[in-house]
Amino acid sequence: MQKISAIGFDMDYTLSEYIPQSFETLAYEGAVQKLVTHLGYPPELLEIPYDHTKFVRGLVIDKPRGNIIKMDRHKYVKIAYHGSRKLTEVERKTIYDPNNTTWDSFTGSGYAVVDTLFSLPDAFLFSTIVDFKDSNPERLPKSYEEIFKDVRTSVDLCHRDGVIKDKVALDPAKYIHKDEHLKGTLDMWRESGRKMFLLTNSLYDFTKVVMNYVYGPAWQDVFDIIIVGACKPAFLTDTNLPIYRVKGEDGSLANTEGPMFGEASSYLEEGKIFQGGHWKHLHNLLGVSSGSRILYVGDHMYSDILRSKRQLGWRTMLVIPELEHQINVMLQETGHFEKLEELRCLRDELDGWVYTLEQAAADIQRKQGGDTLTEEDELEEAWAEQKRIRATLREETRAYHMKFHPQWGQLFKTGYQNSRFALQVENYACLYSSRVSNFRHLSVEMNFRCMSDVMPHDRISENPVTRFLLRRGRDK
Repeated sequence: MQKISAIGFDMDYTLSEYIPQSFETLAYEGAVQKLVTHLGYPPELLEIPYDHTKFVRGLVIDKPRGNIIKMDRHKYVKIAYHGSRKLTEVERKTIYDPNNTTWDSFTGSGYAVVDTLFSLPDAFLFSTIVDFKDSNPERLPKSYEEIFKDVRTSVDLCHRDGVIKDKVALDPAKYIHKDEHLKGTLDMWRESGRKMFLLTNSLYDFTKVVMNYVYGPAWQDVFDIIIVGACKPAFLTDTNLPIYRVKGEDGSLANTEGPMFGEASSYLEEGKIFQGGHWKHLHNLLGVSSGSRILYVGDHMYSDILRSKRQLGWRTMLVIPELEHQINVMLQETGHFEKLEELRCLRDELDGWVYTLEQAAADIQRKQGGDTLTEEDELEEAWAEQKRIRATLREETRAYHMKFHPQWGQLFKTGYQNSRFALQVENYACLYSSRVSNFRHLSVEMNFRCMSDVMPHDRISENPVTRFLLRRGRDK
């Protein structure tokens, strides 16, 4: 932290943690109403209640097929649903196994990533309509891809036309979890002497409502620069975007080009609230020449973290509210995890023993051409035990994952592998935490050191092949 001279924050789901039961329901119900009223969707959709627990971040929506999938870090699809129906292993592999189909990078226009909590209503609504279309094809002749486009348009419009934000403004406590430690955490960073900025896609009127609630009436005092309506990720990539000064009294806009002449400090005395612009405006206002001097805290993997890290070299911190649940379950299920580790070791030992018996039987057959019934009997027993342990391990692994989420399992894992979401966290988030206020427990000058990277050969004593070879050497 000693090399960081400026700390920036997104607002939605970063400084402001929305209550999913109420906030996401606003987006879902508003979008359904638009689909039925304006786009001719069946009115029965209005009767389906929203379930905020059904989907998680890190999933990918396969628009043309009407599927929602979860991948591991190698982009192998491990879980797939068509609407609300889970695809069988045969169905999943027929569609997505690269051994059976052309390899797909899952990055084209036919896919949408659920990389922010704002996207969870999209996933639920899309899967709901896919189910309805499959049951009533004559009443909904649109393709799955057209349905997703309508869903995305309707949800997005709810965020812009007041369906969501007007209700939040009337009763913030119903929709926003107020973190009692947030104000003290921001004040602590402010008092460290670093420049502070707010960079949010929300417009000024909504920003004012939310920040008044989560911080207090003096929220503007904690920031040196406030940029609303930022249009991330374009803010981080397009240097042709115009910037406007926001007049704090009424929220009206005035043209400006940034500090063309003189010092940025003099320019900011005329007003520190802006709308739009791009990263060069921000760097000039902050007086930083290198992106590595900035720490930006946000919740959106693509718009906040990936682009700022990859394009500008900003230091990044990803806010993952779900992390608390993941850790709590992991701690509660320590015994279950240890059982899985024991089963994996036993499976590896059995694999090695089966290989030894197969080789022994083959050697006897080749050298003597004689009877190998004893070896064959032992091999049959080993095969049966191997099959039993593998089945047990599969079932126990599934049961362990279901403790985290009944459909999608552990957020950061897919089977034994890190999930695609976990890979992105590793690659693009310098730090991650469940909430901003967790950092109140740490010094503002703390050095955050990375953990040692470990490859399979670095863990040679734990490698199943190594264990097998060592045992084989002892047997000889």
